[in-house]
Amino acid sequence: MPEVSDGAADPQEGRIGASDCERLRPGLVAQPVNTVTSLGYVVAGAVVMARHHQGDLGRRRQVRLYSSMLALVGLGSVAFHGPQPPGARAMHDLPIPALLVLAIGTPLVRARRGEAALPGWTRRRGGTLAAMTAAGLSTYAGGRTGAPSCDPDSPIQLHGAWHLLSASNFVRVADIIYGRTSDG
Repeated sequence: MPEVSDGAADPQEGRIGASDCERLRPGLVAQPVNTVTSLGYVVAGAVVMARHHQGDLGRRRQVRLYSSMLALVGLGSVAFHGPQPPGARAMHDLPIPALLVLAIGTPLVRARRGEAALPGWTRRRGGTLAAMTAAGLSTYAGGRTGAPSCDPDSPIQLHGAWHLLSASNFVRVADIIYGRTSDG
């Protein structure tokens, strides 16, 4: 039987974050679970910096840029899912393609220069990355509003799991891009 509308507008409709399953709440933090899990990207940026800060100046700059972009993804996601200030969508959306360009572009530039494109590549790292990517994509899909697994009031949010899995994946990518074969 179709739902009968009382004519009131859906308070979720049109708000940023409405497609990420967790119910949008009034107050400082619109989506508490998604906000907290967004900090996983900031932690991931710190982990990448701690693991890969050594090397020549050019490498250290690359690692700082990658780590900074990863942290910006997290801070933008906190703004998007948390207080949602003006510009939160841009803060959320803009660092993501920049980080992807770094992750894909760095090995391509190295290969063009005749350098080792992926010095930290091992079969184990590649397998782990593939498995984590599959898990991440499934949590992303399952964490969308309207997905059968979506429970907007649950303290366990699949979109939050997506944050943590994708942040972990970016650490794994950094290990492959900036690591050495002998450390994996």
